[in-house]
Amino acid sequence: MPNTTAHTCSIPAMATRKTLGESVNCTATGVRSGRQITLALHPASAGTGLQLIRTDIGKQWSVGPPTAFAAAPGTAVGNSQYHVLFVEHLLAALAAAEITDLTIEISGPEIPLFEGGAARLCELIEGGAIQPLQSTVKPIALHEAIIIRSAEYFLAAIPAETVAYYYLFASDHPLIGQQWASFVPATDDFARDLAPARTFIAIEEAEAARQAGMLKGGSTQNAIVVYPDRLSETPALPQAFARHKLLDLMGDLYLLGRPIQAHIIGSRSGHQQNHQLIQKLAEISQHEGNSALR
Repeated sequence: MPNTTAHTCSIPAMATRKTLGESVNCTATGVRSGRQITLALHPASAGTGLQLIRTDIGKQWSVGPPTAFAAAPGTAVGNSQYHVLFVEHLLAALAAAEITDLTIEISGPEIPLFEGGAARLCELIEGGAIQPLQSTVKPIALHEAIIIRSAEYFLAAIPAETVAYYYLFASDHPLIGQQWASFVPATDDFARDLAPARTFIAIEEAEAARQAGMLKGGSTQNAIVVYPDRLSETPALPQAFARHKLLDLMGDLYLLGRPIQAHIIGSRSGHQQNHQLIQKLAEISQHEGNSALR
């Protein structure tokens, strides 16, 4: 049975809220639907948070734990009937840019995967001229560790003075094996070290998804395909699969809408475990008197 454990850290400095200086947009094919989908990012006022609007059906959600859920193989915002899939790469790029307030418009049921990473999304955000706001946000800092684990996976948020992410990816595939990656926002470059790490999928999974009508726009343009004896292309980064798992993890955690001052460590964990950790962190952030939050 999975279990969670609570296990010190100084009060974190307030961070400046940020938005974009101007609206930006781009259009690409949705990997699930095969539709041409336009993603638009618009400036928002301080305190607005991240707002997601599906313009094709007129639905709007505040991006956060109450509206988000794991929807294999990614994260969705909305509800079981109406939602937007694959928000994690965009959220990771927004986290790296420290964007706290933004209106996100999407004209379909999913955010396009583009090249399968976050490089195109970083370019889009940079094109919007990141703008500081006259307001601050308090990062989440832990007094005790939060650990989510089972015999199959491990995911933890550890109290720390700095922010860092670590991930161990293990595969039985001889061309992948064990991969270890880390990302420290204060010293590493997201656009260089994480954003180019592309989505990957086993050919068996891809064929099953295609037969089920769930991969109408999928191709080697938006994912690395893993065959029994080869990869569809050589990854652009070393330890690329572990780095992509870090990208997903960083994006999922930004559903909280606040920076996290902690060391995040994962092994064999995925979106389901990320959301368990998010719920624990959300409970802490809502109870300022809780001993786990400083």
